[in-house]
Formats: sequence, C-alpha cells, structure tokens
Amino acid sequence: MIKDLNFTNFDIENSEGWVLVDYWAYWCIPCLTQDPIIQEISEGLKGKLKVAKVDINDNKFIANQEKVKNIPTLILYHNGIEVERFLGIQAKETILNNKHIKKLI
Repeated sequence: MIKDLNFTNFDIENSEGWVLVDYWAYWCIPCLTQDPIIQEISEGLKGKLKVAKVDINDNKFIANQEKVKNIPTLILYHNGIEVERFLGIQAKETILNNKHIKKLI
C-alpha cells in the first residue's frame, strides 16, 4: 500500500526502515507514467520497503525542504536519511537494481 505523505506525517513515516518516496503532481505526465511502476514495486516489496508519495502541489514545504527541483523525483530514505535520489522516469529494473534496494529483495 502506498501512503500519502504530508506535513503532519512525513517525518514519522520516514523515521524507521527503508522508504521510497515518489514526489509527483497530478498534472505531470511523466509522474503519471511512473505511477504503475511505483505501484508494482510497492506490491512486490511489501513488508521490506515502504513506498509513499508526496504531492508537491499540496506539500510545497516538504518539496522545498527535500530540495526537489524536478518531478518525478524518487528519494530512497533509510531511517530518515536520504541515501539515493532518482530523477525523471525510472524503469522498474533500474530501481530494483539499486545497490540499497537490491539488498532488500
């Protein structure tokens, strides 16, 4: 299940374990293209990797805080610390072959 993050739950949801956060917007065509891939990863790594989304329209503060300049942007956090950043549309294989995510599979 993909969790929607906002100002009230962002820090709590990212504080423990591995979290892949998709920064997106409803008007962003590449973001909508990326969405099914994120859904598949969420289902495939359930219990190993938390997957969440931040709508940058509704959460500009978070996007600015995390220095998200372009969307889609995927950020992988471990215990609240950014360990990897993916810019633009990413293939499922690219994400799953990441050195950090590969350890979870």
